[in-house]
Amino acid sequence: MFSRIKNLLMFRLERLAMRGPGARFAFVLVLLLLVVLAAGLLIRQLAPGFESIGDALWWAFEHVVVPEYIEGDEGLAKRTLATALIVLGSVFFAGAVIAILVQWLDETTERLELGLTPVALEAHLVLLGWTSRTPTMLEEIMVSQGRVERFLRRRGARRLHVALLAERADATLRRQIKRQLGEHWNARQIILRSGSPLRLDDLERVDFAHAGVIVIPAADITGASAMDADTRTVKTLMTLGAALEQEPPEEPPLVVAELQDPRHTGTLRALYQGPIEIITGDEIIARLMVQTVRHPGLSYVYAAFLTDVRGSQIYVREEPQLVGVSVQQLTYAFPKAVLLGVVRPQADGYRALLNPPNDLCLEAGDRIAVLASSHKDAVPPETVHAGDAPGEKPAPERRLSGHRRVLVLGWNHRVPLLLGEFASYPKEKFTIDIVSQVPAAKRKKRIAAEGPVPEQLQIRQLEFDYTVPAFLDDMDLAGYDNVVLLASERLKPGAESDARIILGYLLLRELLTAGTGAPQVLVELTDPDNITLFENRRGEIIVSPVIVSHMLTRVTLRRELRAVFDELFGSDGCEIQCRRIVDYGRAQAFAQSPGHGSTAAECSFADLQRDADVRGEIAIGIRRAGQENTPDGGVELNPGRDERLQLDENDELIVITTYD
Repeated sequence: MFSRIKNLLMFRLERLAMRGPGARFAFVLVLLLLVVLAAGLLIRQLAPGFESIGDALWWAFEHVVVPEYIEGDEGLAKRTLATALIVLGSVFFAGAVIAILVQWLDETTERLELGLTPVALEAHLVLLGWTSRTPTMLEEIMVSQGRVERFLRRRGARRLHVALLAERADATLRRQIKRQLGEHWNARQIILRSGSPLRLDDLERVDFAHAGVIVIPAADITGASAMDADTRTVKTLMTLGAALEQEPPEEPPLVVAELQDPRHTGTLRALYQGPIEIITGDEIIARLMVQTVRHPGLSYVYAAFLTDVRGSQIYVREEPQLVGVSVQQLTYAFPKAVLLGVVRPQADGYRALLNPPNDLCLEAGDRIAVLASSHKDAVPPETVHAGDAPGEKPAPERRLSGHRRVLVLGWNHRVPLLLGEFASYPKEKFTIDIVSQVPAAKRKKRIAAEGPVPEQLQIRQLEFDYTVPAFLDDMDLAGYDNVVLLASERLKPGAESDARIILGYLLLRELLTAGTGAPQVLVELTDPDNITLFENRRGEIIVSPVIVSHMLTRVTLRRELRAVFDELFGSDGCEIQCRRIVDYGRAQAFAQSPGHGSTAAECSFADLQRDADVRGEIAIGIRRAGQENTPDGGVELNPGRDERLQLDENDELIVITTYD
């Protein structure tokens, strides 16, 4: 019986304490009043002399609250009870109140650090989820000051604010972001909030209804199906769409969402009635890999397009004064930039017309896509000369890569998309050998689920560990045109996955003899910190999360760039190629160049632009031979027009052409 009463009292005390600091403070206050009442009644009986019960209660209260003897405490009873009250007040009540206040402050501080209070912002940028893409996106947003300022002006905002919703936005995450951004960290501009984008209550903490742009990066994939990541994206967009339909804002925010499986694009568009851009991350990486296999060196070109670190980038400008002007009139109108084409509004999005015909005239609402080293250099001249009547642009010369043998080392969920991209070039043939420890039967079944394999693809599944030298040595590595190392999903993304890739790469370098006959090597990494391990080594590097992060950021800050990248990355329409400069009618110049030997020549980039224009192409830069091991791979985009370039006969001209 006694044990049950004790348990009942302890249970009630526990429930009272769990109600919070207010309940705990009230409990201590009640105990204090009871002690004062009992002590007052007791002292009036033991030490007569108090005029009233109120005087006795006040005497007891003073001894509990003030930890010192009061004059007039005479007699053993008063001194004994006064000592007990002073000890009780100093040790128990004062200690309890201090403990409750400290605990309340700790809980309040922890709550504030977790970011559980909602924000109140206008036209801000919302990032939903902490993934492998988020750090790079934050860094680029803070670095791209010019693009951010123009983004803010279009949205009517004065100052950049980024609200990041993560599962647990605590001090550890804050320190990680601060370390990642370094000098670009700004606590006033980057606001962290804890919560899940799958719950409406948590989404309201970042004030999504008043945001300018909402970015939904896909969740990281670790061996599971890409469907899991897309499910989270779909559920998040459903929650956003339903909430905004109930209380529609004056201007719905632009949503930039990442999908892994492009087949879900239509489903995602139907969930949100406002402006939306969908980035299919896996498809982008697959396209970039295939194009780099077909045309080595393109990874350096795309890296320059997607970052503000160095070189030239693509700018999209809306210039109403150019309505009615033809492409031919604009082609040579930019002294420090290259006109790539026109971006035209279409339905609820945009369509890019790159390398357009000369007689195409700009219409109302059209934008121009320009390659320039700064936004200022992309400004068109105040007056555009009429020039001659636009003539028909010649059709580019078709130069197909023919039959290529490709060795793929590793397996991930992106392989079927990779094969689909190879198959999207019907006039080219590929023999593809895939090496992995994943059972060959499982891989064949996964590929077959995407549909029948086209005739121009010859696929062979090999089952062994490519990090074992004896197995890889049996392969005729020199007989391949390209070797592709894929990031594994069976290991933890980042250090573990990249460690296996690095080991395989080093083994390849030992088995391959350096020279022109060695196959081109393309490496996929998941951790950008590992890029430094490949300095001064042959091969091209693609950090897949970083590429997708740059794409998401570019489209976030300038929506029209999505159409430009789709056109450049896709297999239809335009594509970028690197072609030998001697193939543009300059073989004689190399042979007769005085003072430079028989393998060098001097010309301006303006001359090369005209050479490419004659062939129906747009020259955007050069790639110097023998610099494959440098950080930029020898790529120089948008050189000065009048600068005299010292060129080698093996140097290449980077052009935008049309693939048939």
